[in-house]
Amino acid sequence: MADDQQQGKTSSPATSLPPVSAAAQPQPSTASVPAKGPLISRRVFLVGALGASALLTVASVAGSGGILGPLFPPKEPPTVIAKATDLESKYQAAVSSNDVYTALGDPSNTKEYFSQFFYWPYTISDSPYYKNIVVRLPDDNLGVQLTDRSTVYTAPTGGRFVAYNTTCVHLQCLVNPGFAGTPGSGQFRLQCPCHGSQYNLADGVPVAGPAYDLGLLPLPKVELSIDASGNITATNIQGQVGIGRTSQ
Repeated sequence: MADDQQQGKTSSPATSLPPVSAAAQPQPSTASVPAKGPLISRRVFLVGALGASALLTVASVAGSGGILGPLFPPKEPPTVIAKATDLESKYQAAVSSNDVYTALGDPSNTKEYFSQFFYWPYTISDSPYYKNIVVRLPDDNLGVQLTDRSTVYTAPTGGRFVAYNTTCVHLQCLVNPGFAGTPGSGQFRLQCPCHGSQYNLADGVPVAGPAYDLGLLPLPKVELSIDASGNITATNIQGQVGIGRTSQ
């Protein structure tokens, strides 16, 4: 019976997939991936760098007048820009008429009294920012106090002179001489009409307005020489116009 049952058992059809031979299985590719080459060869890079260097050299020559002409013409040599005797006479006249505190700062005043504007070492047609001023510095008893940043030039006939570039270091407006405060407690200054920056006339250092608040540099100085005849000659500008000076 058991044998009958054993004989009568029917086997169910196979449900598993036939085995896949090893040869049929996908194998990882053995082809090597080519390594990435440099984007640019060293030789090509060097050639390009040398070419760029040559272009920069040409540009610098062109900027200096070699090919395309200069950005600025050559600087003017040391130039006589005023007479000490003239400014001294105007200063003494202002003192005598009690106008010394208003002569420099009155926009309606047509006299230059004891200051004089001049363009150097470039003319106004070259750049408006090379406008400078030379001033017969008022005497100490009128409220002028020299500092360790003052540079004054004394004429053989007497009188002290200072000179500055007038381009404000804040936003490059042009400053004018004037007096701030009241006689006895005020100060002779160079004052910006645009945003109110003010500089001590004795040393060109910012004392009020944005140039002072932002801690900007003093105005560039114009270095002078004064000969026995009272000729005041501009010899050098100390500092960068519109930026200021870092030295005394």
